[in-house]
Amino acid sequence: MVFEWVPSWVPLRALAVVAAVGLSAVAALWLGRRGRHPTDRLRARFLFGVPWGTALTVALIVAVYLFVQGGLEHPRSPVVVAFRSWSYFYPLGMVAAAFTHGSLPHLTGNAVGTVVFGTVVEYAVGHYPRDRGASTFGSLRTNPYARALALPVAAVAVGLFTSLFALGPVVGFSGVVFALAGFALVVRPVAAALAILANRVVGLVVTALRNPEVTASARPRVITPWWADVAIQGHAIGVLTGVLLAVAVVHRRDEWPDPARLWFGLLAFATLQGLWALYVPQSGSRYVMFRWLGTALVFVLAAVAALAAAQERFPVDWEQSSFDAAAGALARLGALAVLSALLLGLSAAAVPYNVADVGTESAPGQSVEVRDYSVGYAEDVPHEYVNAVSVPYFDDPASVNASGVIVTSDERNVWYPLVLKQGLANRGRARVLLGGVGWRRPVFADRTGWRPTGNDSVYRVHLRPAGGERTLAYESAPRRASPVIDGRNVTVRPTDEGFALVVTRQGERLGSLPVPEDGARVTEAGLTFARNGTDVTASRGGTRVTVATRETYN
Repeated sequence: MVFEWVPSWVPLRALAVVAAVGLSAVAALWLGRRGRHPTDRLRARFLFGVPWGTALTVALIVAVYLFVQGGLEHPRSPVVVAFRSWSYFYPLGMVAAAFTHGSLPHLTGNAVGTVVFGTVVEYAVGHYPRDRGASTFGSLRTNPYARALALPVAAVAVGLFTSLFALGPVVGFSGVVFALAGFALVVRPVAAALAILANRVVGLVVTALRNPEVTASARPRVITPWWADVAIQGHAIGVLTGVLLAVAVVHRRDEWPDPARLWFGLLAFATLQGLWALYVPQSGSRYVMFRWLGTALVFVLAAVAALAAAQERFPVDWEQSSFDAAAGALARLGALAVLSALLLGLSAAAVPYNVADVGTESAPGQSVEVRDYSVGYAEDVPHEYVNAVSVPYFDDPASVNASGVIVTSDERNVWYPLVLKQGLANRGRARVLLGGVGWRRPVFADRTGWRPTGNDSVYRVHLRPAGGERTLAYESAPRRASPVIDGRNVTVRPTDEGFALVVTRQGERLGSLPVPEDGARVTEAGLTFARNGTDVTASRGGTRVTVATRETYN
């Protein structure tokens, strides 16, 4: 089977990338071998020298993408809406969210992170018991085959935890990846720091294989701030979970990390991954980010985590008094309490949203139905999902409005704008992919409009499910062009058939006509209208001005 994302001309360029990476890695291993075979350390730590737990974990999320989300037949357009963590009243989404992904690059990024950080974690734990005198197959805890399964089992458990307590309708394995990174930073700070850099390098190689060449041109786009598309809270509870689990491991093994290295590694990871980007949404697709607060918290929490994982006899002093030892122990316990309280607080913040009954009072009136989904278009209506819980913030905690293509479902407790008004205005067309386990059906949204000179656009939005009928979902208010021709005004207004030009004088309607076809000339109410391509002009007595321009899209 030839997958859609592998064009026929990729193999030669992919071969060049693979060859360069392979030769570079072989050279580095040969130069640093120092008489030992490169796989000796791997065989000492892994069953047959392979990190089976990491491989099985990656296989799990790839299998979900291919066989549950429909990625095998449609690798670039998986079903996503049905697998988001919408509500506790929708168990499928809560269980599946952490193991499903929004796109192929999303899956690839999390798979790379799992390979990089999962390997470090698995290497630190090992498939073989380290206790002196322990029998390899003496118990389930020491059995290498059972230990190889520890990582995927833990990954599933952490994934379920992040799904159940993530804030908002999230999707993706990144919470588990951040937990692996947090764990690795505690048990192997230097290796984890190198893994952070390795993650970027591997990501570059994968991107080069997937997109060998990129051609781009300058054009206007609607871009949401990157930090507004990141599940900061979900990433934070992932890191905290990994750190606390790792502290328990180093305590049991009595193998304490270097606090300074741990502090710097956590700080570098949090900075590179944007954990400092604390934000809240506002109306009009606006967001406010508190960079100052996020930066301060990152530094404080890095220090607290380093203290929590510090050696039990902290502060280290061979001649310390019992008072110093007690103070160090209390400080360490206090740091653990702070991290635990923060994890509990961040997790608890998601519960009100997950138990809230999302209303449909502001659901779009004209909508199309696809099984239990309704798809409509509305502007400046209360955002039912965000406003389902009142969170004190400045003036009005429930003041977030939404505009765009809105998907609702009573069965799944869904109310969400999946396509923003600005995005549809920029592109003119968008697709919302609905579905569930074993089925999928897209709904297409089309916008057409005219912009009166000197005013905002007048437009109509149609929705059409694949194989279904086209439905008019929205039409804007009429708007007047700013030019005045011999005392006459021209207003563009939407109609059942399309758009019309209305001629008025001092508020009195003189006549109207449909927007002329390209190349046509029509006289109405003393004005001659002519259309040339995207422009419509009006003329009288030697005066001619452009009164409307058709919307064009990127």
